[in-house]
Amino acid sequence: VNCTAQGLSAVPSALPKDTGILLLGANRLLSVSTAAFLPLAALRDLDLSNNGLAALHAAALLPSLTELVLSHNALQALPALEALPALTHLALAHNRVATLAPRAFHATPRLQYLDLRGNLLKTLPPEAFAGLAALKELDLSDNALQELPPELLQGLRSLESLWLSGNLLQSLPADFFPKGHFFLYVFLAGNPWRCDCELLYLRAWIRQN
Repeated sequence: VNCTAQGLSAVPSALPKDTGILLLGANRLLSVSTAAFLPLAALRDLDLSNNGLAALHAAALLPSLTELVLSHNALQALPALEALPALTHLALAHNRVATLAPRAFHATPRLQYLDLRGNLLKTLPPEAFAGLAALKELDLSDNALQELPPELLQGLRSLESLWLSGNLLQSLPADFFPKGHFFLYVFLAGNPWRCDCELLYLRAWIRQN
């Protein structure tokens, strides 16, 4: 069901109950509760991008939802994800998220694609992505990250693509990339890398990989 750019300020109540894909982008949904989608038992994909959304309340379980797009909104914190246990794709690009708690995504262990680009992240806790063994793509580009903890990628055994470009990184800690792990893509451009001894680890890793 395509409800894009309809000037909506609330989720429509008369949606077909067999709706599997719901596009609500480019409306005026400033606050949304998962309870609004409770009648849609088959809902798999939900797009809430470009709404000025400031809050997503987890008031009801959505056990079938696998893809959620929240990009280009006004979220200042990660929304509660306990109501979305089946989530595999989460897009939070271009919001105002400044911090992540340890194990921030513990409620979504099936997550495969996580897009956090264009937020306000300066630092990350070592266990920010703990429990995401299925994660394949992680985009942290265009934030304000100045350093990364050495344990950040530990346990992400399925990770194939990592975006770190467009941050404020000057070096990476030794053993940042898990030993023996193969990446398809790692993007590092657009950082003010400092050419000194602390960069030797990254230089050696690039040459080996």
